[in-house]
Amino acid sequence: MPEPSFALQLSQRKYLAPDDDRMDVVLTVRVGDAVAPAAGPPPTAELLLVDCSSSMDWPPTKIEAARHACRAAIGSLRDGVLFGVVECTEHARLVYPAEPPLAVAGERTRHDAKAAASGLIAGGGTAMSTWLDLARDLFERTPAAIRHAVLLTDGKNETDRAGALEAALDRCRGQFACDARGIGDDWEPRDLQRIASVLRGSADAVLEDAELAGDFRHLVERAMGRTVPDVRLRLTTLPYSRLRFVKQVFPTEVELTPQCHVEGHAIELPTGAWGEEQREYHLCLDVETAQLTRYEDRLLGTATLFAGASEAVTGQLAIVGYLTDDLALSSVPDDDVARVTGQAELGRAVRAGWDAFERDDRAEAAREWGTAVRLATELGNAEILKRLGRLIDVREDGTVAIKDGVRPRDGFSLVLGSTISTYTGAGEPAAVAPPAAGAPRECVRCGHKARPTAKRCGHCGEPFETGAPS
Repeated sequence: MPEPSFALQLSQRKYLAPDDDRMDVVLTVRVGDAVAPAAGPPPTAELLLVDCSSSMDWPPTKIEAARHACRAAIGSLRDGVLFGVVECTEHARLVYPAEPPLAVAGERTRHDAKAAASGLIAGGGTAMSTWLDLARDLFERTPAAIRHAVLLTDGKNETDRAGALEAALDRCRGQFACDARGIGDDWEPRDLQRIASVLRGSADAVLEDAELAGDFRHLVERAMGRTVPDVRLRLTTLPYSRLRFVKQVFPTEVELTPQCHVEGHAIELPTGAWGEEQREYHLCLDVETAQLTRYEDRLLGTATLFAGASEAVTGQLAIVGYLTDDLALSSVPDDDVARVTGQAELGRAVRAGWDAFERDDRAEAAREWGTAVRLATELGNAEILKRLGRLIDVREDGTVAIKDGVRPRDGFSLVLGSTISTYTGAGEPAAVAPPAAGAPRECVRCGHKARPTAKRCGHCGEPFETGAPS
């Protein structure tokens, strides 16, 4: 049986102008041959967290779709997986098994669990912090190395105490992964996005109730396909560099900086469990360019991949800076960095458009979504274009018109989909941001030329006048 293979690739443009203060890098991680070992797959635990608040009863198709989705997910569990079904209202209650520990999947337990799921009844409030806290408690009682939950809700987190959800997320961080789904038209996408971001999962809207069962089954099967439980990125910085942020940017955007463990110049980032897959990370370092010597490579940091024990599974990659006065070198961005920066701008335009739509400013929404169409087209992000297409029509002149009868769930789907990114792959064209527009700035003190966005001369240090360069 082959051992998992690991690959770590670094993409950057090393050239820095004297007035630069950051270095952006894209790290691509690939895991291959992640099949179950001969001894069997690692212990896996799965929880289904099902909103059973009173709003799930209308229309009644919602609660029935939830029951059906639970039965489908339970039916896809392989023998030996630890699992449970949780009824979620203002409290959380384990309905199968009747009490801890979690059940072991087999023919009898799957049958009994489906019967329990069929008996779920809507009634009560919505307090998501209690759902997550019970999940954490149940997972802590298992020996499972891979722990995953699917959370379904149809309402706003209105029964919870103020700040309770954030506190629960802090307690659950790093304990398990969670994919979140919203059904119907009266829930808060920001709550689901926050849950998915902290718990390294995905968040999305259920567009049609009949699609929920297939989605549940897919999420559970993907979680069971993860056979490498512990993959970590280890980063180092130098006295003249420090971490500004690190984000996962493919397949979805997730802010990871709060999850880093920092000790001096050593930074360790747990990335959770993996199957055969690829992810990308955007790493940004603050750099004190005054500490660098011109026209020579200087080490700014390193990146290494670890899995399981403390031995590295890839070589150490160097993050390099090269200080130069040559505008032609320092003003051209790295292709991969430009792509992830463009994706971030796409997400901003999508969310700004929805915010404008919610406050009934349709003109502003159309402008922002027009920008989103342009960016998604440049990036080749077909998924975002598809989701935008449910809300807008694109005219021949490139402007957009908002459709009549937009359903809230279509907007929620777009907002949550704004974190879905693209990967072009080696050799394929990627969107590249153009160099800064305008003529180079010329220093009044020494005559040295700098790029249009420079704030001070890189040769003598003289500040440029504020405002646009001439």
